[in-house]
Amino acid sequence: RAPGIASVSASVRSPSGKVIAAVSVSGPVERLTRQPGRMHAPAVVAAAERLSQSLRRNGE
Repeated sequence: RAPGIASVSASVRSPSGKVIAAVSVSGPVERLTRQPGRMHAPAVVAAAERLSQSLRRNGE
């Protein structure tokens, strides 16, 4: 971790379940707060899940 930086991330999975990427949001603690997951985790997790679902639909 870098001092003064906050982040939240979620994994993107292939159709086989392997982690192949991540969606992440990061920025200054002053903007994201010291607990960025409370505000941003639902959107980050939803974005990662949509990408994972898209990969499953396309069989990639």
